[in-house]
Amino acid sequence: MENRFTAGWMMQMLENSKVNLSFEIDSSLSRKVSTGAIWVTVGMICGRGLSFVSAIIVARLLVPLDFGLMAIAMVIVSLSQQATTTGFQSALIQRQEKPEDFLNTAWTFELAKCLALFLILFLAAPLFASFFKEPRTVAILRVISLSLVFQGLRNIGVIYFRKNLDFHKQFVLEIVPLIASVLVVIPLVFILRNVWALVWASLASGIVACATSYVMHPYRPRLEFEIKKAKELFNFGKWILGNSITNIIREQGITMFVGKLLGISILGFYNRAGAFSKTLFQQVVGIVWKVGYPAYSQLQDDSIRFRQAYLKTLQLLTFIGVPMAGGLFVLSWDFTHLFLTDKWLSMVPLIQILCLQAILGFINTPAGIAFQASGRPSIGTKISSLGVIILVILVYPLSSRWGVVGIVSSLFLSVLFTSPITWFMAMKVAKCSLSDFLKPVLFPLINTGTMVTVILIIKQHIFKPVNIAAFFGLVFVGMIIYFMVAYFFDKYLNYGIYRLIAERIIAPKLSNHTYAA
Repeated sequence: MENRFTAGWMMQMLENSKVNLSFEIDSSLSRKVSTGAIWVTVGMICGRGLSFVSAIIVARLLVPLDFGLMAIAMVIVSLSQQATTTGFQSALIQRQEKPEDFLNTAWTFELAKCLALFLILFLAAPLFASFFKEPRTVAILRVISLSLVFQGLRNIGVIYFRKNLDFHKQFVLEIVPLIASVLVVIPLVFILRNVWALVWASLASGIVACATSYVMHPYRPRLEFEIKKAKELFNFGKWILGNSITNIIREQGITMFVGKLLGISILGFYNRAGAFSKTLFQQVVGIVWKVGYPAYSQLQDDSIRFRQAYLKTLQLLTFIGVPMAGGLFVLSWDFTHLFLTDKWLSMVPLIQILCLQAILGFINTPAGIAFQASGRPSIGTKISSLGVIILVILVYPLSSRWGVVGIVSSLFLSVLFTSPITWFMAMKVAKCSLSDFLKPVLFPLINTGTMVTVILIIKQHIFKPVNIAAFFGLVFVGMIIYFMVAYFFDKYLNYGIYRLIAERIIAPKLSNHTYAA
């Protein structure tokens, strides 16, 4: 049902509904978006299902210190990657012209960069270990950094899967390494009972991802570098790099700050809180990015269809994402107690704050896609830079007073303060009015508030304490309440979500149509 829902929305977002103009939708693009959405959704469900089950098993067998050690290595590798992001692949996807002449240059540069990063991290591992006062990170970082080599060797031809919306192939490309990781980590965590189960699983995933890219696409890159072509790609990619640098401070910088200031065990709590909240929500956002970005890019010269794409994206993402965040917010203590054991209860406040941040993320994501797809990634970079300035101002005083809770709160506040600017610029780029923007946002927020209130009342007066059966009962009741309130808004306030479902699920139309007001 969810797959068909997402597919229906993705096709619907290409339409012009309720504007005083008419136009004909490109059947091929609609069909590709619809099919692509199905495959990306299937990939998300399968991927998150595998990751979620393995994460619960691993969390029950390992201790926060293990996750803290792994987080240090991963954040250093991720920091090196993001600090040297070229944005070449995003530029190749966004370009209207065919990218064949640029592939070898982009691949050669990426390979050279990854080899250099591996050597630097391998040699600098003792310095990082000294910084965190944790000698065990030397060997862990050196093994994890090997994944950079395999990343650089990946077949760049797979960018065609996203550019051409061949998401059934993208699904295979992503799910195979994930399966490999799960198949490695589950037995190893029972055998080793330490952080090395995570290390070997991560490396296995990188090796399999590299091999799969060559199996999946016939293109064979070769060493070739033309500086003129690299400069042309970097004219777009430099803004992706700028945005990546702000993400370094926001994500990797904060992780290192937690590990250095509060210790490796606290970092383990922070890492798992993100894994069971932020990472889950990012998977939903990832569906929209993977399908929406190439689709938006093909619509960048058609302002009417571009606006409709933005508004339909916003409508579906908030309708699905906001109640997910609200539900986890209100049930986070029960989830942690029942499934992860009480040793992880300290991370509950972190999960709750990250849920609030995720709600803003669901609203802001379509704006980020619109900025990049319209050829104006500088907007997102400048807004992110402002957010980083706010974060830097807040993080130390809040962390001094409330520890890791203060750190996560500073992350949330930095997003909260910059979100109105994001919304204003998105309306300007998509050429939509304030009422157009508010309609798909306010209804899910009100629905979710009602759902959370009902769940809290039931928890306090009926299911106390909450066992596993009661937990799933509360999830079910929350879903019923949410969809009932949504039906009320749909029927009496013209929200339109059920009409969208009826048109695109009950009677989907995959042929060409002309829509007029």
